[in-house]
Amino acid sequence: MLNSVLRQLIFVIFGFTFLMNVNADDSFFDDDIAFDESEGDFDEWSDDSDIFGEEAAIEEKRLPWLDLGVTQKWGFNPASDYSTTQERTELTLGTSGSVSDSGYGEVELKATKYWPSDSNYSTEKSDLEVEQAFLQFSFDDWSTKIGKYTIGWGELEGGAIDVVNPSGGLTDPSVIPQWFLSATRYFDHSDLSFFYNTNPKVSKSSLLILKNDTYDEFGMRYGISSEGSDMALYLGQLVPNDALINLTDGMVYATPYQLIGFGMNKAFDDFLLKFDIALKNNVQHNRTGQFIKVDRLDWDLAFDIQNDDRQWLISINSQYLLDYANDYLTPSILGVGVGAKRNNMSYMFSVSDNFGDSDWKWGLSNVISSNNDLNLSSATLDWDINDQWQASLSGTYIDAKDNRAYAALDDYQRVNLEIKYQY
Repeated sequence: MLNSVLRQLIFVIFGFTFLMNVNADDSFFDDDIAFDESEGDFDEWSDDSDIFGEEAAIEEKRLPWLDLGVTQKWGFNPASDYSTTQERTELTLGTSGSVSDSGYGEVELKATKYWPSDSNYSTEKSDLEVEQAFLQFSFDDWSTKIGKYTIGWGELEGGAIDVVNPSGGLTDPSVIPQWFLSATRYFDHSDLSFFYNTNPKVSKSSLLILKNDTYDEFGMRYGISSEGSDMALYLGQLVPNDALINLTDGMVYATPYQLIGFGMNKAFDDFLLKFDIALKNNVQHNRTGQFIKVDRLDWDLAFDIQNDDRQWLISINSQYLLDYANDYLTPSILGVGVGAKRNNMSYMFSVSDNFGDSDWKWGLSNVISSNNDLNLSSATLDWDINDQWQASLSGTYIDAKDNRAYAALDDYQRVNLEIKYQY
């Protein structure tokens, strides 16, 4: 495993070196670029050409319109002698700028190379996708946007109303862009926006077949702003971000449900209060021998506390079934039905802070989900080495109850390392 890691690290360093020596002048930078010896906290580093030195003087980009990034990711399983679970290289290319007097656009492409020890390697060796691409035009009080991007609904990220874009999964909270057409009308202290999606993305196992056809997704948001407070009303027909397995036929489905919601925030002296509530109609659910639709009331309450560079976030989330019977079932990760509870409560606590002149950042979080069926703890350490290089180290541990929906994740352990270069 160690040889594999060293091999990939050498590959990444070689790739970075190639990128910085791709043109005829032998460098993206001027030939007289100088890397000064660091005189800061790393006096023991005596290499005069230390590229991580804080005083490295990097001149103007040769290609100012180009945004380029290379990221190497590793993941290890401490419970299995630190075997490699993730080993991939990501290359991103992007550009942005004005397209007319009233227009603006962005494009970002991402290519991923999965190495043999990566868990995805058995199904795909590489991948190329449009990470985001959109055009936005503004005319007087109107703004329109078309392309692939994210739309954030609600006050709490991943909360009761933030359901337009899917996330990467339980251990990957990153938001996945989708193709939208949207428009916003601005007023003095409010705004009215609409979005439309002809092909919503639905996450499911590659081994399962999505039985139903695709559906359109659309929604409306009306927001009101005032000093120290914001509120908004939401209406929409949405498609579930995750397909639900029908325990009676083994197929997976993602049929639309209707949402009416309200969100607000209120700033106090030391914290920001956030609240979301949503009524969801025609939500799919399993019942013994049946696949039915129910009504559900979701809400969340959060306290966002900022103390200098230290940030605390405490949240409570509830999913309450307005329709309920004792034979309601919830599919487990392995596709086996377990008893469903009428009210599912989840709790989240996180804290983060900067140190070392804000070059370093640490974070701790704990999530208790589904009435303590799952307990997820994580820790992160980020290092902004300089304007071009970043590194991140994280660890995750999951404790799950037996014979419940997340039982297969019990004793899940991961350590992840990420090194990124951006130009």
